[in-house]
Amino acid sequence: MKKVILLLCAVLAVCAVVFTACGRGGDSDEMTELRIALLIDDGNPQSVAVFGDFRERLEAHVGMPVRIIEDATHLVGIEAMRAGNLDIMWGSPFVYLLAREVMDVERLVVTDNPASINKTVFITSHDDIHTLEDLRGRSFAFISPSSTSGFFYPLYHLMNVFNLTRMEVEAGGFFGTVAHSGSQTASIMGVTHGDFDAAAVGNLNLGNMIASGVINEEDVRIIGSTSIIPFPGYIAAGHLPRDLVEKVRGFLLAYDNEEYFGTRFGTPDTRFVLPNDEQIQHLRMMAEVLEIDLSEQ
Repeated sequence: MKKVILLLCAVLAVCAVVFTACGRGGDSDEMTELRIALLIDDGNPQSVAVFGDFRERLEAHVGMPVRIIEDATHLVGIEAMRAGNLDIMWGSPFVYLLAREVMDVERLVVTDNPASINKTVFITSHDDIHTLEDLRGRSFAFISPSSTSGFFYPLYHLMNVFNLTRMEVEAGGFFGTVAHSGSQTASIMGVTHGDFDAAAVGNLNLGNMIASGVINEEDVRIIGSTSIIPFPGYIAAGHLPRDLVEKVRGFLLAYDNEEYFGTRFGTPDTRFVLPNDEQIQHLRMMAEVLEIDLSEQ
């Protein structure tokens, strides 16, 4: 907690410069504009171009000007929110947990696509491996120590399923050997080529490689999966009036511009949906048990 507070305080001076033009005095109930941050780590840089329709329709819905603020990092965004100079920002589930450590925030909506389940899957190409139990003594690949779908989620899943410590999963006591392949592609191709008996990879990554024809669906077999990994979404500052929070949430849930979703998230079928509290609680518990540094996620 102290580390987080010190880190956020370190960017306070930067926030003062970035958001000076956006600050306002007075009570939040007397708002004259809604300030939303489009972060540097927001994804597709071309997405700025499709925010015109989004901003105009949101302004009409909430009855006030909407200012889209570009080129802030999530740390700057969090500190600006804490200082009362930002109302809404985009963020991953880890960003939400980090923000919640220093202030009152609320997840408004998250992204969702009926064809895209975000979770880790355990894959193999061996005919004699059918369950996770069959992986005892075998060679296994994670992605990297900082990967959510390729390390944190499968590590936490294995610890819970087999009542293992982190050390037992990573350095003996279950697998024969453990490697970090460095990428989703390397793990998937490593399994198909026989370099690893099994690996933990993102379900979306595996699906993309099959859809693009890099591998065939029959080249690998899924033998297990983790809990669903929450998608990112919009985060509202605690100072926003309740009625405005609900107005913005209602707008986001109904927003259906396919150009916006296709450009920003890669598929026009993506939509905003209500957050799942069980998913975020699972993530929070995992972050505590594995002592994940939220500021680096």
